[in-house]
Amino acid sequence: MQKSLKVLAIVFAAFLAQAGAAEAWHIDGFVRCDANGNRQVDDGDLPLPGVVLTVTGVSVTFTGTATTDDAGAYRVNLPDVPATFTIALTPPSGATVIVQATNPFPFFTTDAEDEPEVDWLVSSEACSRTACWLTGGGAKFSSITGTLVAERGPQHSFGGNVNPGCNPDSGEGGQWNHVAHALKLHFQGLAIKVDRCGNVPGIPEGSESPATPFNFIEFSGTGTLKGIQGNKVDFGPVTFRGRAEDRNEPGSSGAKDGTLIDRYFIEVTDGGGVVRLLVGEAAAPVPITHGNLQIHISSCVTQ
Repeated sequence: MQKSLKVLAIVFAAFLAQAGAAEAWHIDGFVRCDANGNRQVDDGDLPLPGVVLTVTGVSVTFTGTATTDDAGAYRVNLPDVPATFTIALTPPSGATVIVQATNPFPFFTTDAEDEPEVDWLVSSEACSRTACWLTGGGAKFSSITGTLVAERGPQHSFGGNVNPGCNPDSGEGGQWNHVAHALKLHFQGLAIKVDRCGNVPGIPEGSESPATPFNFIEFSGTGTLKGIQGNKVDFGPVTFRGRAEDRNEPGSSGAKDGTLIDRYFIEVTDGGGVVRLLVGEAAAPVPITHGNLQIHISSCVTQ
C-alpha cells in the first residue's frame, strides 16, 4: 500500500511539474514577411522561419533565445517573476524590420501579464516569391463571354485572367467573367488586383502545371453586373472578391482525389452593400465540375 502511494506521489509530482512548465511565464509571437507591401501586420503576410530572437533581462539576470518555426512562430520561457526585458530580432541579410518600432524592443512582465505577445514584420529578399497570376477556363464555350469557361455545375460558368503576366497595368489587371445562368446575370470584372498568393493547408504546397510555389490566389476589384437572356436588371458599378485554388491537374472532376479538385469562390456586391452574386465562401470555396484553374508565376518579380 505504501509503495502504491509512493508511486502515485511520484506521478502526481511529475504532473505538477509538467503543468508548471506549460504555464511558465513566457513571451511569444510571430515573425512575418510584408508580402503585400502595406507595412502592416495582416493575413496577407508570409511566415518567416529560421529567424533568431534573443531576450535579455534588464531588471533581472537572464538571457534566452528562440528560432522561428515554419509558421514563423517563436516562444521564449521567462523567469516567473515580474521583470523588465528587451527582445531583439536578428534579421536575415538585407532585411529591414518594419514592426516593431525599435529593435531591441522593450517589454515587461507582471503577475497579471505574464505571457506578453510581440509580433514582428520584416521586409526582406529572403521572403518567398509573393506574386502570382491566374488563368481560368475549360472545354465549354460561352456565347455570352465569347471564351472557354470552367463551370460549377450547370448554373455557373466562369473564366478569364487575373494580373496577366504579373503586370497589373495590363488591361487594368485582367478581366474575369462569371455567368450565373439560373439568375440570368453576367458579372464582368474590369479592374482587378491580386490580394495574396499562398498555399491551402492540408494538401501538397504549390501547383504542378505550370509549376508554381502556390496553390491559391485571392483577388478583388470592380466591374459590372447586368442581366442577360431577357433579364433587364443593371446593378451598375459593383465590387467583388474571389479566390481560386489550383489543386491538381486536371483541375475538375477528372481528378481522382476529391481534395485535389480545383475550387472557386466569388462574391459580387452592389453599390449599396448588398451581395448580388455569391458562389461558395471565402474560407470554403466550392469544387468546380468542368475546366481548370491555373496559377502562374512567370514574369513575376521577387518582393
